[in-house]
Amino acid sequence: MRLVNDTLLKERGAGIDEKHFPSRISLHLTPTIQTNVISVSVSRSSENPTREIGVERSIEGSFEPPNPHIGISVTAGETVTTNLKPWKFEQSVYGNSGTFNWFLHDSINGREVFSSKPSKCALLKPKAWFRNRYSSAYRPFTRQGGVVFARDEYGESVLWKVGNDAIGQTMEWEVKGWIWLTYWPNKYKTFYTETRRLEFRETLRLTLA
Repeated sequence: MRLVNDTLLKERGAGIDEKHFPSRISLHLTPTIQTNVISVSVSRSSENPTREIGVERSIEGSFEPPNPHIGISVTAGETVTTNLKPWKFEQSVYGNSGTFNWFLHDSINGREVFSSKPSKCALLKPKAWFRNRYSSAYRPFTRQGGVVFARDEYGESVLWKVGNDAIGQTMEWEVKGWIWLTYWPNKYKTFYTETRRLEFRETLRLTLA
């Protein structure tokens, strides 16, 4: 989804990789006629973002016998690594409606991207997670800027149970959705960031088999 055209990007000296990315997606699904609905059940949400912290400590020593004194030098170091899954998926039920939410998280501090901003220090780091976000090995997006949700990592489902008399009939569903689109610089050097929200509404007609 393009919020800025190519001409403006070219005028600002930015490439096509400087585009907004989805930072939160919310879908609200409701059957318009609910007389056939017997129950609604929800499976587990994902446990993302999982945070794994590894600490590696090392001590190095060397023996240097310079004249006229014996010298011993010892150095110690500590390396901390973190691993955060970028997307968290949650689903819930209210009445006969199902709600699905996907949240993108900052891979460093775990904060939700749509409601936060990176520090100026983070914006200057060339290896920040949002830099080269369409080409790095641990990117949260595809190379084209899309999002892939794997079922084994991002939750399961909401199930509607209907009566036998509904089988073979066409059921109408109202779908309301919101997409939060965020801009953090990718390769372009700037302190500018923003998040916008897009709302949409659709009606689906599905035949129950």
